[in-house]
Amino acid sequence: MNNTRKLTEGAMLGGIFIVLLLAAIFIPLINLPALLVMPVPIILYWIRHDFKSGIYFSVIILLLSFIGTLAGFLMTLSVIIGAAATGYTLHHKQSTYEALLKGAAGYAIGFVLFMAGTQLVSGLNMIEEIQNSYQATLQSVQTDFNKVGVSVTDAQLDQINAMFDYIMVLIPTMIAVGSLLFAFVSQWLAQKVHNRQSKERILYPPFRRFNLPVVVLFIYFIGSFARWIDMDPNGWLYPIVTNVTELAGILLVLQGFSFYFYFAYHKNLPKVLPIIAVVISILFGTILLYLVRILGIIDIGFRLRERMGSKK
Repeated sequence: MNNTRKLTEGAMLGGIFIVLLLAAIFIPLINLPALLVMPVPIILYWIRHDFKSGIYFSVIILLLSFIGTLAGFLMTLSVIIGAAATGYTLHHKQSTYEALLKGAAGYAIGFVLFMAGTQLVSGLNMIEEIQNSYQATLQSVQTDFNKVGVSVTDAQLDQINAMFDYIMVLIPTMIAVGSLLFAFVSQWLAQKVHNRQSKERILYPPFRRFNLPVVVLFIYFIGSFARWIDMDPNGWLYPIVTNVTELAGILLVLQGFSFYFYFAYHKNLPKVLPIIAVVISILFGTILLYLVRILGIIDIGFRLRERMGSKK
């Protein structure tokens, strides 16, 4: 009976996955939403069944993905690792935040494999394509400026090129952040579906409970101090320090946002206020986000929540 249930559910979820895969490849208007939903059937199967069954299901999904041509296989490979990691973690009743981090790591690995597979099969190097596109765009803009009599100085060009080079250095950080957002959306959708169909509900803890370990603060300060040293931008240490520091900084911004929600809860303020505060902070960009990061640093370093809790 149990094996029949596994086969039936596997066939149903596998069929849904293949439909989503084909939509992501061949239907332009819904390819992005389909891509976001693609991990959900895999996560659901891994949540509900044991490791061995999950492996069988994942292998079969990979084989069936060739229906969508080689692109389908590479797209499946890019999501299946993170989805399996998420479902496996939730199956074992571990923290939803732990599942989120493991899923994000899996999606990051999957994306790197997708890039490597694309380059191996088609010879297309995405990094080089971005660089070539940038150079072509820059030359086009220079030409347009010259036509209207506006000159671009060498100093301005050097500044633009330095900014672009810095963005290219941060590609690992962008992959990590993108993988985290992708993991959050796919896991949230999977949890919604699971909770509708099962008595055992899986929920994210309230965001106000999000609290980073002190080690993140030390990593950020060590990285920030190291960046003051005159490191060679072409050396191996520079991209590592830069990406680690930026990732730690992003986590500290999340810590600051979490404090918004904790403060509102502690003071019995309307729930909409911290949401508005987060939106305003993002809209105003660099200045406010820098202040939010400082708030996150103070929250961790001076244990603001413990101090507020002891005074309640």
